[in-house]
Amino acid sequence: MTLVFTLMLEVLLFLRGAGAQSVTQPDGHITVSEGARLELRCNYSTSFSSYLFWYIQYPNQGLQLLLKYTSGNSLVSGIKGFEAEFRSSEKSFHLRKTSAHWKDSAKYFCALSDTTSGSSSYKLTFGKGTLLIVNPNIQNPDPAVYLLRSPKSSNTSVCLYTDFESQANVSQVTRPVVFSSDSTVLDMGALGSKSNGVVAWSSRTDLGCGDTFNQTFYSSSGIPCDAKIAEKSFETDMNLNFQNLSVIGFRVLLLKVVGYNLLMTLRLWSS
Repeated sequence: MTLVFTLMLEVLLFLRGAGAQSVTQPDGHITVSEGARLELRCNYSTSFSSYLFWYIQYPNQGLQLLLKYTSGNSLVSGIKGFEAEFRSSEKSFHLRKTSAHWKDSAKYFCALSDTTSGSSSYKLTFGKGTLLIVNPNIQNPDPAVYLLRSPKSSNTSVCLYTDFESQANVSQVTRPVVFSSDSTVLDMGALGSKSNGVVAWSSRTDLGCGDTFNQTFYSSSGIPCDAKIAEKSFETDMNLNFQNLSVIGFRVLLLKVVGYNLLMTLRLWSS
């Protein structure tokens, strides 16, 4: 009886080991330049046919499905220009993109699911994830720092550091009483360009923006950025107003002509 029990236990352990599955993402962190080709590697191990997935996760957001492989064509196309190639012989499902965009910066997860369960709510086995950082292509950077002044009195001092190179280390500020945001990209579509930006602030009114960041600035760093000055950018364009009034006048005249012709036609029909 003991021998039979031992044999059954060994068979169960063998079957359990045969059905085990795992996902490995060998690259925990990857940094590429905008426009460069990127590849996020994923290797898997399973004893059965499986579904394969790639997910993307932006900071403070949930997982978003990029693509999945079920069967058929080994090259799978997904959203945001990504694609992945299923290679059964290599047990791989690498994610690729021909040209990286700065908005692709996020964490990517490869996942595997055993299809033998026959359930629509299949259980996923995830890799540890790969953090992708895409350095934006900043053309002709011209670093400058500005003091942001409120039109009303305020006890908070704010400094804006902008248009610096993507490789610049601005994660830490040099003064202990100053707080700093993460570096972000300002995409100015109307101008066809973009720049880096970071904001630092302090409850002290004597905050010196020039020495807040451990960087070298151009002479423009001494120019304050007053919110009241921005009002000059919204002055009325007299030529544009005249053109708009002319268009409105022509439309009114056209409506009168159409209305008069319609009225005369109705009178003719009634007579």
